[in-house]
Amino acid sequence: MKKEEKIAICRIFTDLIKADGIIDSGEMRQYAMLRDRYGLCKEEEIAAANITFADAVNTLSDSEKGLRIDFLGDCADTTISDGFCARSEALFLIALRNKLLNEDDDIQILSIPKPLFNITAASVLYVESREEVAINDIIRKEHRTLFKECQLAGFNFIYIPKVIEHYKNTDRKLTNRIISFLAPSFSEESVNTVIDGLLSMTTSSFCKDILCNKLGISALRETSPSLLIKIGESYVGDNIFANYFRMEVGTNIVAAVQKLIDTFMSLINADIIPVSTAEEKKKQFLYYGFYKQLLDIFLVRKSIRSRLVIQPYTEEIYFPDIDKKLEKLHRREKALYVLLLIVTQEGGVNFLAPKTAKQLSAHKKKMERLQDRYQMVYELFGGEKGKAPDLSQAEIRRPMMSCLKKSLSHLDGALYNAADYMLSKDDYGNIRIGLETEIQYIHNDIEGVVRLDESEIYNKVLGLK
Repeated sequence: MKKEEKIAICRIFTDLIKADGIIDSGEMRQYAMLRDRYGLCKEEEIAAANITFADAVNTLSDSEKGLRIDFLGDCADTTISDGFCARSEALFLIALRNKLLNEDDDIQILSIPKPLFNITAASVLYVESREEVAINDIIRKEHRTLFKECQLAGFNFIYIPKVIEHYKNTDRKLTNRIISFLAPSFSEESVNTVIDGLLSMTTSSFCKDILCNKLGISALRETSPSLLIKIGESYVGDNIFANYFRMEVGTNIVAAVQKLIDTFMSLINADIIPVSTAEEKKKQFLYYGFYKQLLDIFLVRKSIRSRLVIQPYTEEIYFPDIDKKLEKLHRREKALYVLLLIVTQEGGVNFLAPKTAKQLSAHKKKMERLQDRYQMVYELFGGEKGKAPDLSQAEIRRPMMSCLKKSLSHLDGALYNAADYMLSKDDYGNIRIGLETEIQYIHNDIEGVVRLDESEIYNKVLGLK
């Protein structure tokens, strides 16, 4: 047996024994026997304390099938060594069986730092990184069945659109007052941004924007329709990790949930199942369980993938999701930033002058066209075309870029992947801004806030050849 397999076995046995919060003499006798059987030593026990449950399970999933089967049998014996298989132990067993006996990639074990994301162990959360219309139609139709199946086994089935539906049915004024109460430092605009973001949330945006972008749980970035179930917690060094089991579901999600619940009920030794009777009520803003978790995440103003909004008439570029603006900039720098956002769609702009006369002539024409484009944006910000700085002059252009970079650098820490909002230069000297067009917006007189790539100035600038 490989050393890393022994370390993994030690980690899993340790978490399994600790799962129910009770360590008795029967479990210690069982562990002593298993320690001898697998040849575990103190060195491996120390190493096991510094790896996650997910790392341990993933290591064993690549082991020989015989070892995996024997190990699962020993895990099952461990859960009943005290004569009782607790709910927490049953969850561990289900996760282990599915991961170690399944040859497909539709099972995933995740260990996530608890401060980042922590739902209760009684939660069954539906997740997906892209909306699957057919499955969502089934969930909406069968939501009561899915909820009741889980409830009777002491679980809470969480479907994001259903959660958001509750907030949509809550009086907007009440929601506004409560958010202001919970986050007194937020401006009125910021409060409304939080509410709008909450009300527009889908399962896929929750998975991508919240779990992946905001919380950094990159393992869920490409997630097929799945159930995410918390199976417990464990210490890794001095840090607490929450352990999750992700199981992909096909179109027959009802059958998948029923199978999960049936397996769970067959493992536990309990005559009484705790069943939650809490109900959502109108005129109440729920602030417990998953509702609290979701709202707390929304109210954290750190590492957010914020929209960028251009307001030419007040000469502002701001980020509503973090309630910040680009500061200490003249319209010349702001106009340059908007210009770069637009021409990035053409690959950016290259100010490097070529060496040959023929190429130099073509470059000069490009610079003249760029200046014409810049004048358009400069005028949009309230400046006079003829007074727009000459971007072809390095001694003028470079200080402007330096000011932009300095202002943008102040947003680092508040923005997720702040580098995407920055000016960058590729190996060929092309300067661009790598921010996705889907979150770039601009105010106009007629339609209000529109996407930048659907605006009049965008089409005018790119239309100038």
